[in-house]
Amino acid sequence: MRIVQMRASTLYHGLCLALGALGSGCMMDAGPDDPRGDGEATAGAAITINVNASYTFTGVQSNKCVGVQGASTASTAPLDIETCNGTASQRFRPESVGGGFFRLHNELSGLCLDVSGVSTADGAAILQFTCNTGLNQQWSFTDVAPAGERVTARHSGKVLDVTGQGTADGTLLEQWTSNNGTNQRFVLTPALSAFAP
Repeated sequence: MRIVQMRASTLYHGLCLALGALGSGCMMDAGPDDPRGDGEATAGAAITINVNASYTFTGVQSNKCVGVQGASTASTAPLDIETCNGTASQRFRPESVGGGFFRLHNELSGLCLDVSGVSTADGAAILQFTCNTGLNQQWSFTDVAPAGERVTARHSGKVLDVTGQGTADGTLLEQWTSNNGTNQRFVLTPALSAFAP
């Protein structure tokens, strides 16, 4: 089965999350002469993160989208789960920082997904903040069977987590020690054109 991937340019950076690769991702660069650059992912690359696309992150447990609470464009606005609505506040554009890590820019605000105060503690809030070189704004993706991706903060080794395994709109995101819970898994989907918030 081939999964179609749209690209905005012929040179892209991706993170392939291969099934059966011990859950680890692998970076790949594909140019116009590279056979991987045909715009499709094969069974060996179940997901390819395309830095020229925006993505929605849908919680496996809640089936709701990660968004900026209240569609705020303010720095330090918290992230939560919300009924998916196709708005730009629920879309994130990855920027490769090397080594398999990405900064995630909110499409509406341009701000980055951030662990508050560079905390390494369980329960630290996830918010949007002015993009910088901090490791608390760098994230990796790990394929988790049977579905979804684990999103891990580089500075703490802890993962994106829906607080208290909540499923209600407005439930905040935090970082937490990985426990393989479905509230720590997200399906990344290349986003269609966004509606205004």
